[in-house]
Amino acid sequence: MCFLFLYGKEVHMEQLKIEKMRQFYDLFPYPNRPFFLSPKIEAHFTSHGGFSHLIALNRRPFAQKIWQLSSRCLKENKGINKKDLYMIQGELEAVFPSSKRILLVGCGTDEPLLYRKLHPNNEIVAVDLSRKVLKKAKKKLSYQRFKNFFTHQDRFRKISFLLGNAEVILHEKALGGFDFIQCFGVLHHQPAPYFLLRAMEERLNPGGVLRIMVYSYHGRKLERRIQTRYKKLWDSFFEKNFKFKIFQNYIQLRVWQLLNYLGFRPATEDRFRYLGPGSTSVADALMHPSDPGISLNYFHESALQLGLEMIYCEGKIENIGYETGFENPQEVWNKVVDADTRKELLTNPILIYRKVHKFEARQ
Repeated sequence: MCFLFLYGKEVHMEQLKIEKMRQFYDLFPYPNRPFFLSPKIEAHFTSHGGFSHLIALNRRPFAQKIWQLSSRCLKENKGINKKDLYMIQGELEAVFPSSKRILLVGCGTDEPLLYRKLHPNNEIVAVDLSRKVLKKAKKKLSYQRFKNFFTHQDRFRKISFLLGNAEVILHEKALGGFDFIQCFGVLHHQPAPYFLLRAMEERLNPGGVLRIMVYSYHGRKLERRIQTRYKKLWDSFFEKNFKFKIFQNYIQLRVWQLLNYLGFRPATEDRFRYLGPGSTSVADALMHPSDPGISLNYFHESALQLGLEMIYCEGKIENIGYETGFENPQEVWNKVVDADTRKELLTNPILIYRKVHKFEARQ
């Protein structure tokens, strides 16, 4: 009886955490970029399902070439010449044809448009906790449909949107299997990350790939200390004046961040300039109600327990630059974890896992 009480209390606390997150993203939909901005797909070919499948098929040199071209395009704002562009698109579509299915877990406002542009003909299912987020994501797609009405209307086919807790949806909805699952910036906010990871693994088809991004643990300690200042505020989210208090504190943070960006706060200038002058990331970085801080190895070890095979990882390390695990992902992962421990990890790491076939797992 005591166990049932404790279990019920634990479930209730998890539900409260989920509800706080829903409130948070309804107030601060992320990333809150203007609806008319459209991603440049050449800079995001590494997000394509075909990129992960190239690595899974051991076509690593070609995947590495794609990574280099996309990184240069993103960093230098330069396009890819037509010959390389057509070659890359052809190869990606060959290994990831339109028959393959895509799941976006915690899709945010940007991913549905990005993945529809990357995959014009694939079935895409997008899940998010926030109604406001999904509304903005649909608005972006509608704008692009309208903008390309007479030219590329066929490239903006419908996406299935599901509102709610991703773990519950993946367990209870008859969604079938997926060949590619994207889960960026989501797992580290969950009350119980393992169970969402397990739900995604169960939805992966054999040979399917899971691409995740998780927060640095040691590198975000200062952000988490700032977040604790707002814990009591988030505990009062049922009160009438809750939204007023939230926005009041948010404005104060935005002013503080602007002073950092302009160089008037030397003590924290270098640390928080990454948020930008008019950033939509201030609330996400400094006010998030569910960022408990989870070690990087927790996610990797959980994935291994579920039978997933790490086929790639990457992270940017101070004084070294980007480390990419095309040849030896485990070795690079060890470097990333070590750099995080020394607070020298400059980006949140990206990992790609493959669901091995049953006969492979038995070998």
